Amino acid sequence: MGPHVAPRVVVVASLATVRAAGTGGGRGKGGGGGGGGRGKATGGGTKGRGNRGGSAGGADGGTATKKKASGGSDVAKKKQSKQDKRDEQQPPQPPPQQQQTAVRDPPVNKKILEGKFDALVFDDSSKGTDVFAMDAPHVPANATTLEDRLFFERKGHACIRNVLTQDEARSMAVALIRETRTRTLLAYKHRVSVLCPPGAVDLNAIKTEEEAMAAIARYSDEEVGFLQTFNIHRDNYVSGESSESSESSNDSPAATPSNDGVEECAGYIMSRRLARIAAELLGADESEGDRVRLYQSCVFVKPPGFGETNWHSDANMVPLDTNRFVTLWLPLRPLQEDDAALVFASGSHRDFALPYWHTLEGMEDLESRGYDIESYEPLDLGDLTAHAGWCLHWSPPQPEDAPPRHALSVCYFLDGARRLTGTEGHLRQVPHEEDEWSYGDWLVDVKAGEVARHPALPVVYP
Repeated sequence: MGPHVAPRVVVVASLATVRAAGTGGGRGKGGGGGGGGRGKATGGGTKGRGNRGGSAGGADGGTATKKKASGGSDVAKKKQSKQDKRDEQQPPQPPPQQQQTAVRDPPVNKKILEGKFDALVFDDSSKGTDVFAMDAPHVPANATTLEDRLFFERKGHACIRNVLTQDEARSMAVALIRETRTRTLLAYKHRVSVLCPPGAVDLNAIKTEEEAMAAIARYSDEEVGFLQTFNIHRDNYVSGESSESSESSNDSPAATPSNDGVEECAGYIMSRRLARIAAELLGADESEGDRVRLYQSCVFVKPPGFGETNWHSDANMVPLDTNRFVTLWLPLRPLQEDDAALVFASGSHRDFALPYWHTLEGMEDLESRGYDIESYEPLDLGDLTAHAGWCLHWSPPQPEDAPPRHALSVCYFLDGARRLTGTEGHLRQVPHEEDEWSYGDWLVDVKAGEVARHPALPVVYP
């Protein structure tokens, strides 16, 4: 971990395409209403649920590169392709899978608004791992500098270099990519469930990636901006089901992840070294008994030619009543300036959360808010970016001639946050559906208004 990193300014698509959140919204062709999802919308018009286009906010951190928002909808102007660096950009290649068996698809559009238990009794001690030694010579006493923390507070995002050594980062990348590949078809089905109207597609009937893309092309106007694989640190990765009940089925050709693979991934994702960075950015105070919980992990994949990820904020997808939420984003191969890294709207985390609770008035024209648009690439293995829960961020398309972009996203929140209550008059009355495959297996056990404590939301720091 080195000195504070400054961002760079970049030129991106208009912030007018940011989706201002709402309470519903169509997912497919002709979808309308006031949705709060992740699709495109210009001003307050039609809102789909597509590629994370659900909120506007921003922050910058580290030494970011500024990108001025243009008035059009053109995608970020990329610098010329660095073809001579493509070979070294290729992600670490895990060995091929030896065996694949089928799994059952996660439930879709489940009713999850009522808790099923009065109380949970479980071991709530810290589950943070030490797979990355906390006392390694290159790890300072504080994972972040004072300048990092002040910058993050002001801008809503930051970049921290050399969090992991090259060897540590490479080993993690191999394990995560290997495990993600066992769930590729499941990730495509998730995109179908998000982008297509409810009930339009039988997920069990989709047997190949090509069939999934064909369904999206038929029922949705949205581009596929990414593939998202949830929570590969959990053995019960099928949302809402335990590993014991997830019996094999011929309905889906996706591969069942190995217990060894999940355990290895969990060691990396639940690392106390990463969690300590989150704790410091959240302002957690160990002397006051503050603890940090893991909310979810995702591996995001952008294959060559996949479209942009629309402007959105993570907190809008989270069924928690809290502002103490942070996402760490780690590339799983080196990223150059023409790769699809994250781009941030600096300062948006400070003024964009309130409309999600009360009114969207004044939020239709986000360009007029004057956010600096910044990013941090190039990023090396072992670097990470961090952004606040309400910070608006975006990602450009992945170039056709580039390798796939893999990145690990790990989200944390300060212990004590409560589940959303669904208070009348609030726009966030019910959890957003897009990430239901992630939170569906704990939301049924935590009643509205209760403190979010659950085995699926483990304490990872201290």
